Amino acid sequence: MEWSDPDIYNEIPRWNHSSILVEAIPTWKFFIFGGECLEYQEGTARSFGQYVNSTCYLDLGTVKWRTFASDPEVYDNIPPPREYSAVAYDERERKLIISGGWNNGWFDDLYCLTVGKIVGPSYAITQSDPCLGQLSGGVTLTINGQGFKDQNIKVLFTQGNKPLDTASKLTIEVPGCFVSENELTCVTPNFENFGPKECVIQLSIANGDMTNTWVNFQYFLNTRALKSLAYGPGLLQNVAAGIPVEFKIIARNDLGENRASGRDIFEVKIKRTLPVPEEEKENEEYKPEIVELDCDVVDLDNGQYDCKYQIADPGDVEITIQFLDDKGKMVPIRGSPYTATFAAGVNPKDNTMTGGALAKQIQKEIERLQGSLAETKKEVQTKEKDTKNVKVLLGIKNKVDHTFNQQEEITLQIDQLDESLKLFQVHKLSKDA
Repeated sequence: MEWSDPDIYNEIPRWNHSSILVEAIPTWKFFIFGGECLEYQEGTARSFGQYVNSTCYLDLGTVKWRTFASDPEVYDNIPPPREYSAVAYDERERKLIISGGWNNGWFDDLYCLTVGKIVGPSYAITQSDPCLGQLSGGVTLTINGQGFKDQNIKVLFTQGNKPLDTASKLTIEVPGCFVSENELTCVTPNFENFGPKECVIQLSIANGDMTNTWVNFQYFLNTRALKSLAYGPGLLQNVAAGIPVEFKIIARNDLGENRASGRDIFEVKIKRTLPVPEEEKENEEYKPEIVELDCDVVDLDNGQYDCKYQIADPGDVEITIQFLDDKGKMVPIRGSPYTATFAAGVNPKDNTMTGGALAKQIQKEIERLQGSLAETKKEVQTKEKDTKNVKVLLGIKNKVDHTFNQQEEITLQIDQLDESLKLFQVHKLSKDA
């Protein structure tokens, strides 16, 4: 054991004050009231100080002082300035009790100051995992803290970034499930009335006060299967058999924006139809055997999911990618199912995300899209065409209708190309690498 002198200063020097240490969760509070104050200059004669009636507390967690309930223009009935007062703490009512003291005469009065907002209830919230979730709610949270009891636990979500003393019209309440003194769980509420915004989480237990501690929680737009996509050599033709092959899943929200966090649930199923055995080729009733291959899906916690699988021999596989939506249903993402073709003698590097297969696909798609755009533009232009000819007009209309009907497919191809180019840019590779 040894003494120390931490550099914790509270305005000007104070003495003959009243003080008390109060147990609070998550950090204790040290309160002082009254006393004498005076700022001495080095080398000057000492003199009596000025009696004060200010109240301060030191948070032993942040190790910072704060003055409160000391402005007479805001707070009525502040005790007159004094020193040598007796002080006590009413734990049940969470009040400081100040009695007596001296200021050119002894006081025989008694004052109470409610400090519940500072001390807080006998429980506190310190962490939520995860600390973000989809706008429609339904995400299970693990909440950590102190002093939890299995008595009518309420978890309160308030839109904004400031905690409240009481619930407001911006607050949604859900029940909490007790796990231990330091852990509980809850399911996030639907926040669509407020939008994808930040909120704070507080607790109330046994109909007690809301915690004066809180955690921030961010709502985001739901991930949508019809907006999400996948790309990479593991979904292409003519890649190497017998070597692990890769592809990526990109989660996107309602607005088609790439998600910036993970924890979405994607299911990848890869099926291969085995070749018909020689002895069964003339058997019309023979049903080819279908096997399912393992696929590793790694959540990168940034809205992207790395996928890897392997096929031993040359052949085709079907890749189905589904997303678990907010209604609990598995829904296929755009482009699913995909077909990939494997061959012998292919460069193993082609199976990687930055290998030759994806580079060739990028070049191929750019040329194809440019050609398709030029062809469509040419066919729908009315200049130098006989617009009085019904057949000509019908031809233009048919081309417009055909392009319109293919817009989802074209949009997917452009999105896949865009993600591929961004990947190559990150790795400082050109499309011809």
